[in-house]
Amino acid sequence: MPEVNYNPLRGRMRECGLTQKECAAKIGISEGQLNRKLAGEYDFKQDEIHGLCRLLNIDAAEIGHYFFSPKC
Repeated sequence: MPEVNYNPLRGRMRECGLTQKECAAKIGISEGQLNRKLAGEYDFKQDEIHGLCRLLNIDAAEIGHYFFSPKC
């Protein structure tokens, strides 16, 4: 599976004025877990994607852009 580019997701967190620590707490995982997922070490679970989409106001049609865009 190709590596995923999570830069859009990181940018969306910043746009919403939230830190990775705050986002992690709000979706029920540790900051370390979120950091490892954003680094591509682990995949996001479906409920984590759903939680981040609600938290960051990401429309269902945009999920691919934030969670499944391959790195170039």
